[in-house]
Amino acid sequence: MALRKIKEIIQWSLRQVWDMDHIQNVIYNEPTGAQKNINIEPVVKDTYTGGAQVAFGSLIKVAAGTTAYTMDCIGKLHDPSKPYRRGDIVTSGADVYICARDIEPKAFDASPDSGDWSKVAPKVIAAIPTSGGAVVCTGKYHNSIDASGFLIEDSSTFSKAE
Repeated sequence: MALRKIKEIIQWSLRQVWDMDHIQNVIYNEPTGAQKNINIEPVVKDTYTGGAQVAFGSLIKVAAGTTAYTMDCIGKLHDPSKPYRRGDIVTSGADVYICARDIEPKAFDASPDSGDWSKVAPKVIAAIPTSGGAVVCTGKYHNSIDASGFLIEDSSTFSKAE
């Protein structure tokens, strides 16, 4: 039994060495000795107009020429006539809040005494530097950017074809 484990360890370590050699052979074009470059571009799903609301975690490829953008949390303004459950996200004033416990419809109160809401982020994050062609991701609390670009399909796959 112990000899079998040792044999498997040796085979595994040799397989790793072979894999690294194989990767090096793929990276370099053997006749010329030059390194191959493979640029994988994301798949574009749709155009994106700055300020449009998108789903959590959406990827946006920023159009060329943009040097800074602003992230905003939109569409989640607190409604005093609506009940909220623990974990719901709303905006009030200049901040984003998460509901700390189930509450009945009432005016917004983020004071520590009420225990209803916890501040998690500012509503707007401004002047985020970027370059054209960069891919940015909307976050858990921010679902819009003010730069135009393209929505990216993040569940696509690619394969090598020769």
